[in-house]
Amino acid sequence: MQAFAVALKERNFHILDLLIGLTQMMVEGELLQLERIGKIDITEADYMELVDRKTASLFSACSRLGAIVGGGDDASEQRMGEFAWNLGMAFQLVDDILDFTSSEKMLGKPVGNDLREGKVTLPLIHALSLATAEERKLVETVLADGNYEQVPFLKILHFIRKYRGIEVAMEKAQAFTDKARALMLEFPESRYQRALLAVTGLVTDRDH
Repeated sequence: MQAFAVALKERNFHILDLLIGLTQMMVEGELLQLERIGKIDITEADYMELVDRKTASLFSACSRLGAIVGGGDDASEQRMGEFAWNLGMAFQLVDDILDFTSSEKMLGKPVGNDLREGKVTLPLIHALSLATAEERKLVETVLADGNYEQVPFLKILHFIRKYRGIEVAMEKAQAFTDKARALMLEFPESRYQRALLAVTGLVTDRDH
């Protein structure tokens, strides 16, 4: 709302258009996620749509806003938006991987929290696509209970690792990061370009 107020004060309708589009994307993403909470039959396409709407679109809009207020031309604005969109996709994928692989101390929240809250993310989506009926039942139990009392978290983690869910998700995150890096390399070299290139490495290498 502060951003809307500033844009309105400046009478910059291009910025207002961006903010309106972003707000709509994020609200629709939140509604889609609420609709899918607790459901096991979430596809990779469903998941990517949510990441696009809730995370990547925010990264992209913020980057485009920076290009606009920095005096960049239309091509630079579009490239910055695409750079940040890919970075946002990678960021969310890594975030969802860390929910399974990090520790409560590192994350600042309990591990396995997404599944406990009814959210089925990419590492689990991939594993479920190869799972047996018995293994799917484990996930269904956690989704129904909202806890790991009947099915321990480590059992779910073992199941995901068995089908390389974490590795597959990380490979996709790295692909988005590589695309972001390639886009940033199209800009002239400067300390700002080098700083943004460094950010691409931080996204996939972080542990929290």
